[in-house]
Amino acid sequence: MVWKWFRLVLVCALAMVVPSCGHEQQLVSIDVEPTVETFGAGNIPLAADAGAQVQLKALGTYIHPPVTKDITDQVTWSSNTPQMVTVNSTGLITATGRACGATIISATVTTNKSPGGISSSGALVTGSMTANVVCFTGSIPKSEPFFTATLRAPVSGP
Repeated sequence: MVWKWFRLVLVCALAMVVPSCGHEQQLVSIDVEPTVETFGAGNIPLAADAGAQVQLKALGTYIHPPVTKDITDQVTWSSNTPQMVTVNSTGLITATGRACGATIISATVTTNKSPGGISSSGALVTGSMTANVVCFTGSIPKSEPFFTATLRAPVSGP
């Protein structure tokens, strides 16, 4: 009789554990590192910032089981002000040198895809960071002349 109850409890316990193992991991949030990046300075002309780059990283937080993974190559990257800062498919941001201010760089994943990769009416999970390009507030110094000359003309008088 004790063995029957023990087997029944064991079967019920296994039945409760096994279905949770069959769940697919679910992405619940994305963190982008660094969270803020600043290009340039107020005393540097904006064009001098052109080409400055920083590599971003996307970290996905999952449940079933809880884990954080690097998903940098799985997200879709975008910049809301590409004339200021562009971002490529690997998360490399580049200052253009054409505009200054603040922009949002986003990393997005569409969740709830079928095993065959066909998109269903999935949810979007997005993380973001802020990229700042400092506006030039100084003045460009005028060049000093290479030499100075004083001209004197003879004065002739009556």
